[in-house]
Amino acid sequence: MIHRALSFLDEHFEKMLCASFLLLLVSCIGAQIIMRYIFRSGLTWTEELSRFAFIWTIYLGISLAAKQQQHVRVTAQYLLIPHRLRPWFWLTADAVWVFFNLVFTIQGIGLVQHALQFPETTPSLGWSAAYIYTIIPIGFILMTLRIFQLYYRGFKTGTWREMTKVGGEE
Repeated sequence: MIHRALSFLDEHFEKMLCASFLLLLVSCIGAQIIMRYIFRSGLTWTEELSRFAFIWTIYLGISLAAKQQQHVRVTAQYLLIPHRLRPWFWLTADAVWVFFNLVFTIQGIGLVQHALQFPETTPSLGWSAAYIYTIIPIGFILMTLRIFQLYYRGFKTGTWREMTKVGGEE
């Protein structure tokens, strides 16, 4: 039962959260449109909440893209490298990617700590900006975990070299 729940979360965690935040975003914008054009009065908080939902969707989406190996990546240089060396160059590039993710995670944690130390509230909702900023380290940690997960599964099954296929290769 627990294994089944964890497996479900592993497969659908980012999708569910992205869909929820996207639904929140569309609902806020829809409510704002209805209020402005039908009732001739706007809601101040919907624009702010939709902006936060958009930001959270993006940062959760980067993790989802990493999980599905759908991140935009320049791959032309791999065509110049012999096939047997490509996986090693790919692995090195992903190690650099993970390093930058960790840098952004640390910087994001610093930003959250700063926002907690010097409180700043959002104009309409009155929320602490620290809570909004927490998505930065969360998104980069999740993306890093998904990259590690891909390599773990690839090394475990012996298919990690297949991750380095460059567009259109058989």
